[in-house]
Amino acid sequence: MGKLKLPRLISNGVVLQQKKKIHIWGFDEPLRKVKVSFLGEDHTALTNGEGIWETWLGEQGAGGSYTMHISDDAGDEIEVSDILVGDVWVCSGQSNMELPMERVKDRYPEEIKTCENSAIRTFKIVENPEFNAPLKEHVTGEWKQVKADTILQFSATAYFFARKMYEISGVPVGLINASLGGSLIESWMSREMLAGCKEALDTADRYGNKEFVEKVLWQNQKQSEEWHKNLDDSDKGLKENWEKEGTDTSNWKKVDIPFFFRDTDLKDFIGSVWFKRSFRIPKSMAGREAKLWLGTIVDSDTVYINGVWAGHTDYQYPPRKYRVPAGVLREGENTITIRVKCENGKGRFTTGKKYGIWNEGGEVDLEGQWLYRVGAHCAQIKPTDFVSWKPTGLFNGMTAPCRNFAIAGFLWYQGESNTHVPDTYLDLMERMVKGYRKVWQDDTLPFLYVQLPNFAINIYDSDTDETGRGWPVLREMQRQALSLPGTGMAVAMDLGEDNDLHPLNKKEVGSRLALLAAKKLYNLETECEGPQIQKIISVDSVSGQGWFVEIYCTNITEGMTAKGRDGEILDFELGEQYPDGGLCWKQAEAVLDGKKIILSCKELLGKPAAVRYCFANTNKGALIYNGGGFPMSPFIEQI
Repeated sequence: MGKLKLPRLISNGVVLQQKKKIHIWGFDEPLRKVKVSFLGEDHTALTNGEGIWETWLGEQGAGGSYTMHISDDAGDEIEVSDILVGDVWVCSGQSNMELPMERVKDRYPEEIKTCENSAIRTFKIVENPEFNAPLKEHVTGEWKQVKADTILQFSATAYFFARKMYEISGVPVGLINASLGGSLIESWMSREMLAGCKEALDTADRYGNKEFVEKVLWQNQKQSEEWHKNLDDSDKGLKENWEKEGTDTSNWKKVDIPFFFRDTDLKDFIGSVWFKRSFRIPKSMAGREAKLWLGTIVDSDTVYINGVWAGHTDYQYPPRKYRVPAGVLREGENTITIRVKCENGKGRFTTGKKYGIWNEGGEVDLEGQWLYRVGAHCAQIKPTDFVSWKPTGLFNGMTAPCRNFAIAGFLWYQGESNTHVPDTYLDLMERMVKGYRKVWQDDTLPFLYVQLPNFAINIYDSDTDETGRGWPVLREMQRQALSLPGTGMAVAMDLGEDNDLHPLNKKEVGSRLALLAAKKLYNLETECEGPQIQKIISVDSVSGQGWFVEIYCTNITEGMTAKGRDGEILDFELGEQYPDGGLCWKQAEAVLDGKKIILSCKELLGKPAAVRYCFANTNKGALIYNGGGFPMSPFIEQI
């Protein structure tokens, strides 16, 4: 086998960046002469002492498919086929960027049926932290084009972005997907970007010790296995086979599903609980395969229909969408049993979700009264130490090997995991944006990101104040990051789901990012952002009605409207300053008047010092939109 090799990024199906010099590099024995032939031109390179060679090809317009031929003076040859030239985006962040089309297939069935498009391709990089130094080459990854058998693995946000971009421009789109659920922004940053952040760098140093990491991973696995084994061994339901029909439920308690454990005798419960109910199936549904949806459940569950295993989920976030095999459902009385494991005392069947079983013959609602019984109590499981989320790890192992590949820009969808320390996020974003551009040696690269959407955290944790600081402050940090040149933010305050950390409307998120990208990349003057604050002034009413605040807005073409939540605007507040410098916030009445918003508050005793909008985890009332249908960003501003 020859010594001539290419990086994974330069392989069959690759999308090369248009209108920029194309960097081609690879590996061979030292001092080998390498020739790269592409579109009628030959380029030569010499392998250095470390076995790396590189050359630059001329700029190309969008097009394809092409073939590239690489050879060395030892007779080794490589052919790269089905090459496209278009726009390439690095798509990074946490679970809402990683979330695949598989998770949204029920929301977008037609889009999936008609998805095939050879001009949209993705290069998915699998989780791979590295703390000692940036890798030169990816451990995983291959280019795949959109087809029926690949689409479900695409990032939903990135796919809908690419689809909209292709509709706008007709230019092929390449997506380099480097994302991981739960990851912090620091994990996607280099040591240089984190310079001066002592705690983060000390953590990176600690996890750079491979023996230490191996011990952590071993401990994670050991404590998880021991916890589940201890629970299973003591679970009376497993010993007595409570999943079976005919189980004696005379001493089981009643509860209505969906519900939060905290509102019942199960408050703070840790261990296993069994839930059971009967339901009737009409003849039209009997014997057929069926779909079973059970919202989301904390933390894990195993489900049985008539004693037959129907599905299992290991952790709280995925929607419970199970398939009941043909022949299981019968006409008349049927039984469903769910065994739930609660690890941290915050169990729930999430409200506002679908609980039902159905097929072509009909549907049965599974909300309502169930019976339950505790299988076993257990001590709380020790927290998992997520190695991959530590500072620098994902940058070094997943992002850094992309740095030699010419791109159009960056897409970023992250922030949920940093809401515990939101005040630092602006500084980190500024470091990241400047740092990424420095790594790619291009200060003009667009950096487009998604602002955190609405999400009612208080439904997840009764101890969390719904007007707490985490999410609203981090959104404000994201808004302020727009002061960096070449950035764009897709406001998503109307695209989340109050009861789900992973909202499904990724099509609109991708579309808003694409419109921003088209403006930045192609200078298209299409409306792609909501109303922007131009100035804020306070006016002392001469009629004795108190102070008024006027917010003058730009990016308004056809006036502003209030939409959603019955059209009532409830999310503006005016802040009156205390003597100690703090602010007392009062809800303000709002009137939309052309290109300005007029606020008033009779409870305000003095001149307002600040104004804020949607400064909570989720909005209470209608949101403000411009004529293009784009929402105004949540904000807090001094007056």
